[in-house]
Amino acid sequence: MRLAYGEGVIIAILAPFIVYLLGLGKITILQTFFSIFALVGLWTLLSAFMLMAEKDRIYYITWGLILTGFSSLFIIRIAYAIALILIAIIAALLINVATRKSQSKTSSLQVDQSNNSSKPT
Repeated sequence: MRLAYGEGVIIAILAPFIVYLLGLGKITILQTFFSIFALVGLWTLLSAFMLMAEKDRIYYITWGLILTGFSSLFIIRIAYAIALILIAIIAALLINVATRKSQSKTSSLQVDQSNNSSKPT
């Protein structure tokens, strides 16, 4: 059985509310929202590597990092949370640059190979 991205997000949203409403773990409503952002961010990161096409991977990694970083607003000081979000954005940009370079190398190799195969021998 394989979960789709939307199904995982629904579970990540509903699970903390169920815990809150049933009184399990004695979490507050603020901690519930922290849990939602954290779980959706983590699910987005996980699905970026396991479910998404390679061309969409950077988009999902970026949003996963931002959501997970945003969830830290609820547990640490605001200055640290903003710093973590900025670090996440920088990391996503670096990943984007690194994958773009590797994709352009791959496509140039494919073009070279197709040019070599079309030459008469």
